[in-house]
Amino acid sequence: MKPVAEPTQNLAGKPVRILVAEDSPLNRQVALKQLEKLGYQADAVSDGAQVLEALSRTAYDIILMDCRMPGMSGYEAAWQIRNLEKENPGGTPPSERVYIIAMTANAEADNREKCRLAGMDGFINKPVQLSELEASLLRALAARAALGTIDEVIDPVVIVGLRQLASPGKPDPVAELIDLFLEEAPQQLDAMDNAIAENDSSSLAQTISAATTLKGSASNLGARGLAALCDEIEQTAKTAPLIETKPLVDRARQEYAKVRQSLETIKAGSTSASKAA
Repeated sequence: MKPVAEPTQNLAGKPVRILVAEDSPLNRQVALKQLEKLGYQADAVSDGAQVLEALSRTAYDIILMDCRMPGMSGYEAAWQIRNLEKENPGGTPPSERVYIIAMTANAEADNREKCRLAGMDGFINKPVQLSELEASLLRALAARAALGTIDEVIDPVVIVGLRQLASPGKPDPVAELIDLFLEEAPQQLDAMDNAIAENDSSSLAQTISAATTLKGSASNLGARGLAALCDEIEQTAKTAPLIETKPLVDRARQEYAKVRQSLETIKAGSTSASKAA
């Protein structure tokens, strides 16, 4: 392994560290020169065990991982990395989760699925083309940046978990679920406002029902703040005059505006990645 490279500045002006894992000396040099051409410096190792050793010393942002290496393969290394991230005390924030891009000569759909199941995030066919490498790196940086900006409104752990539900050849589940939520949430907020305004014999049940439904939907997409407000609306409606829930519904609308903005950002990133895959 060569000495640790100085981190390159990405488009957002933040340092990014890249590790190339490739057993072929020729392919390794080609990858390093391609990265250099794109303005990135990188370190390089020749097998999965060296990947784990390098990660124990340096917090890499992106790994370009050859799938078939002697000793510990890229699949095994990726699987072990994800296990280590799960076992890390306190958990590894998804915005700091290393982004693994598979490099393989096998472009079959079942191999892509094998990469995904091993915990890899992206996929590049060999021989690696400069344009494809650049696009993959930009997707990786965009994905990490998106997770880093949403974690105050949306729990990124939930989003990462939902992305694991993806199946080859099928629509992106994250984008689909976001669309359903963005259609449903305003309806539930309107239902609460209407019920409070009418304040008749059915208003209490309608308010609690809408708050409970929205709380479940928000929780499923990691909107923790919105879910907590819905729970507060539900509990207040059960113990106080219904009109006292009105300020809470107003706060929920304000929180929903933040949630919508974050989810639209996530959806845009998911859609771009799906089209490029």
